[in-house]
Amino acid sequence: MAGMEPVAEPCLSRGAATRLALLLVHAGTTLAASAEAHLAPVDLDGRGYSILSIIESDDPGSQQEIARLLGKAPALVVSAIDELEARGLVERTRDPQDRRRSRVTLTAAGRRTLRRAHQLADEAVATLLPGLDADELDELRALLARGLGVTTAGEGLAAPSA
Repeated sequence: MAGMEPVAEPCLSRGAATRLALLLVHAGTTLAASAEAHLAPVDLDGRGYSILSIIESDDPGSQQEIARLLGKAPALVVSAIDELEARGLVERTRDPQDRRRSRVTLTAAGRRTLRRAHQLADEAVATLLPGLDADELDELRALLARGLGVTTAGEGLAAPSA
């Protein structure tokens, strides 16, 4: 991709390469470190991308629910939503059932940005895992989702089954 820094050769110890936990940590760390570069064309970081994705797929009832799904402190999520709202990617409306709560929804610009961000994220994963083809990447996603106790529902992931 034009303007993107070349990816450094993978550096992983033989010991780490034989332990799934260490491979997952390495993959996650590497992907998180490259997120800004890959998402730069849509001016998102990993947190903003995650929030837009949660809003799209999980239909959270409040900012608190977004924070819970993201695993972050509500204050951090509110400030990130402030930034997304200032850019016109999301809008807040008062919940008609509970005026103390704000619902956050994607705008048309937010949906367009998220579609492009999904493409960029897929490219980032393909760059991180060049030895896997599209079918293998989909199988990896399905295995990880199943291992984490989530099931696919339509195009997104449903909440963990109890």
